[in-house]
Amino acid sequence: MRKKSTTNSAQRAYMLAKAHLQALREQEAEIERAYIVAHGIHNADDTIPERVYCIDDAETFDRASEETAAKIEGSGLWADILAAEESIKAAEDAMIAYGLSIAPAGIRDTLERGVKENYTIRLKVIDAVFRLDVSSVRGKGVTA
Repeated sequence: MRKKSTTNSAQRAYMLAKAHLQALREQEAEIERAYIVAHGIHNADDTIPERVYCIDDAETFDRASEETAAKIEGSGLWADILAAEESIKAAEDAMIAYGLSIAPAGIRDTLERGVKENYTIRLKVIDAVFRLDVSSVRGKGVTA
């Protein structure tokens, strides 16, 4: 007998899209950290900035920002990040659509309006659907 899945295709797509974007953002951060270390950048309090946006000196910030942005864009990483952000948006939309499809009829219209008008509601619906054990939902879009 086949075990019933606790996630559906929308949840899995969201997890993968989120993980992919996070990995790309970490590559971006690593490029910035490497630049900061290679150029011996320190703030006035002698701390090493974690990211370019943490650099206190305006001139150093401008130069570091310009040079790291050029490297990130030139490597194709920026295009990958933009594509990943589009993927996450599509995955979020699918999560919301699924959540709305299983919401009780009495609150569905309110939730639909809420996710369009209020970013916090949008995030809460996505989070609720993400945490949902779809094996407990009867016959509503559960795909293995």
